[in-house]
Amino acid sequence: MAISLISYLNSKKSAKERTFAENNNWKDSHNSYQNNSLGYKIKLKKEKLLVKLTCKPSQMHLLSNRNEQFLAEWLQFSPATIVQIDSRIGLEKIDMWANQCRKCRKAVFLRLFQKGKIYQHSNLWNQLSYLIKRCFDFLGALILLIILAPIFVTIALLLHTYFKQPIVETRWCVGKQGKLFKVYQFGGNFTTFNLKTLNKLLQLFNVLKGDMSFVGRFPWSLAEAIKISSLEHDYLNVVPGINASLTDNK
Repeated sequence: MAISLISYLNSKKSAKERTFAENNNWKDSHNSYQNNSLGYKIKLKKEKLLVKLTCKPSQMHLLSNRNEQFLAEWLQFSPATIVQIDSRIGLEKIDMWANQCRKCRKAVFLRLFQKGKIYQHSNLWNQLSYLIKRCFDFLGALILLIILAPIFVTIALLLHTYFKQPIVETRWCVGKQGKLFKVYQFGGNFTTFNLKTLNKLLQLFNVLKGDMSFVGRFPWSLAEAIKISSLEHDYLNVVPGINASLTDNK
């Protein structure tokens, strides 16, 4: 009788384990189906490549199920010079697209909304104001970089020789009209030495290149940009400023 009871309990336990395993397998396959059911919708307009998210198999591009190496080779042969990426494809894929576009020397932009007016320099006064501001930024950044060059060289030698850390690190930021660019800062644990302001002064190279200005909005990272509210979308029409970066405590 005891043996029969034990056999009965074991059979019930095995049945529960099978049911649990089947449920977990269904959940895994369901999640995998959901992930695989999303893909890229690619559209080429003249020299602009639009990358959107789609769940319709008929609209999915062959890149949807290919790896990063295939994307790199595909971009090299693409006639597009500008790539605009839908923010809904996720941070990991945005970063992958941005890195490969940078290697292929293609300008890459983050698309945060479907409709929106982007500020343009539509008249002579706006164009003149922009040129004056750009000249001021370029000359100011160039002069400061020359003055600060000995300090930057000293820091670079310390990081490389004594701390064995990378001299410069970069991260993606979202600039004017959603353009992605790499912002510069000293590498390793340099910010732990209470020299955060000096570390961010390396962004003068970004000002020199035209990705940033002395005065402007905060340079959002990719993670920050995709979370901004619709009321903040207009700030994308403003060039990021080194002043906003210096006053940040991060």
